[in-house]
Amino acid sequence: MGAGLAALLIDRGAGPGAGTDTKPGRSVVAGPPEPPNVPDAPVSASVTAPSGYHAVQDPAGFALAVPDGFTRSFEPPRVFYYSPGKEFRIGVLIQDVQEGGPIGVMRSSAALAPDRYPGYRDGKVERTVHKGHRAASWEFGWDGFDEGATKAPAGARHTYDLAWDEGEKMYDLWVSSPVDSAAEGRRHFDTALSTFVRTRPVSSP
Repeated sequence: MGAGLAALLIDRGAGPGAGTDTKPGRSVVAGPPEPPNVPDAPVSASVTAPSGYHAVQDPAGFALAVPDGFTRSFEPPRVFYYSPGKEFRIGVLIQDVQEGGPIGVMRSSAALAPDRYPGYRDGKVERTVHKGHRAASWEFGWDGFDEGATKAPAGARHTYDLAWDEGEKMYDLWVSSPVDSAAEGRRHFDTALSTFVRTRPVSSP
C-alpha cells in the first residue's frame, strides 16, 4: 500500500486502530491525466460564506466555509473542523496525486472499509468531476464509535466524501455526522465543497 493511500485510509471517523491495517488495497488503473496549465495556488482566497457559516483561511493550503462554532484540529496528516460536541466533523487531506487517480483510491478505500468501519454498509463509489477536475465520491454508513471513545459521541454515522486532483495534489474532503443528522451533514459537505479553494500552504500539510 502506498504511503498516500495509507494516509487516506487512516481516519474519516473510524474508531481506535484505524490506519494500522497493512493489507494491500485492490489494484487500480490510472485515470486520465490532469488538464494542463492549472494556475498556481494563490496566497489567500476570497470565500463567501452563507448564513450560519464563516470563512476560514487554513494554513495547510485551502480556504472554505465552515459552520459557525466549528473549531480546527490539526491531526497529521489531516485537518479537521469539529462541531462543539464533535457530532459533526469536516476532514481535509492533501497529498500528492496518486496512481489510479481519485477513483482508484476511493475503490481501494472502500474495499478495506469493512475491516475499518464496524457495520460498514451502503457503500457507493462513483467517478465524477469537481470544478473541471477528475474526481470520485464515496458515501457510506457504519455503526460509529465505541462507547467511551473520545473522538465523537457513540452511535451510527454517515459519511460523504469527495477526492479530486488539482494541480500536483489530490484533495480529499469528507463530512461525518450522526446518521439521524445526515441531511445536515450533507448540507455542511455541499457548502464546504462549493466554497473550497486551494491556496498556498504556510504549514504542513
